[in-house]
Amino acid sequence: MGILDQGIDWSAVEAGGSNMESGPLPAGEWTVEAVSFEEKTSNAGNTYLAFDFKVLGPTHANMHVWENFTITGNSQVGMARLKSFIGATGVDTNQPLGTALVNSAMQKPVNVVTEIEAGRPNPNGGMYKDKAKITSFKPPQNVAQQQQQAAPAAQPAAQPAPTQQVQTNNWSA
Repeated sequence: MGILDQGIDWSAVEAGGSNMESGPLPAGEWTVEAVSFEEKTSNAGNTYLAFDFKVLGPTHANMHVWENFTITGNSQVGMARLKSFIGATGVDTNQPLGTALVNSAMQKPVNVVTEIEAGRPNPNGGMYKDKAKITSFKPPQNVAQQQQQAAPAAQPAAQPAPTQQVQTNNWSA
């Protein structure tokens, strides 16, 4: 007998639940991990890597933010941002960019700062929705340090007073 054969009561559950329905990830600093990427070609013919980042915290866990890094064309901005992301994961970026290097940065926590990019007109006459845009990448300890500073300092456990050591000589030697 499967779980659906048990007749689960979901009368108190509202339809929906998509992260996109509640809006984009708010502006702020988040710990995320890259969960997937795909090589794509833009309409202008440039190659880019499309990344899916999953939020780990400090809130909004499991929401996603997507980021593209253009790796061909006249601009070095996409390459510089990709290098910042990979470096923030702790991976050595002093090696050629390739699939193995990108894969080594996957599923590693990294901090990002996001802002909200306003929706713009789409080719069908409608509007794209507002979206979260990653503005910078940082090593993950930055958020951990901020959380430690915000938390009250823990009192060290009481240590028993040291007992005085008595020096003895071995007379039988």
